[in-house]
Amino acid sequence: MATMKSVQHEMLVEKWRKVIAERMQSGMSVRPWCKERGISEGQYYYWLKVIREESLIKAGTLAVTGSTQFAEVKQFEPQKSMHSPRVCAVIQMDNDMAVEICNGADPDTIEAILKILKR
Repeated sequence: MATMKSVQHEMLVEKWRKVIAERMQSGMSVRPWCKERGISEGQYYYWLKVIREESLIKAGTLAVTGSTQFAEVKQFEPQKSMHSPRVCAVIQMDNDMAVEICNGADPDTIEAILKILKR
């Protein structure tokens, strides 16, 4: 069931989708376009970020955790790797990148990883 707040948010998202599309179609850069229309650049970029993130979430390529987190990504050398017993599959790409999938991995996460690797 939609709450008043979520309905209001969706209305604002739709409004800003149109505003952003109009700016893009104009061919003008953001600063002069916003100034000409009396729109705050900060608001423009805020809503651009909101719309992009919502689009990525719907596409299944962005997970929402509630906070920003960073993780170190290490390249491993396949010939030296000793996989743990939990690893049920390793996807090797061009001999310089690999993804290990552990038993019990979330199917939606695996699907998102495979879509990214396809690109």
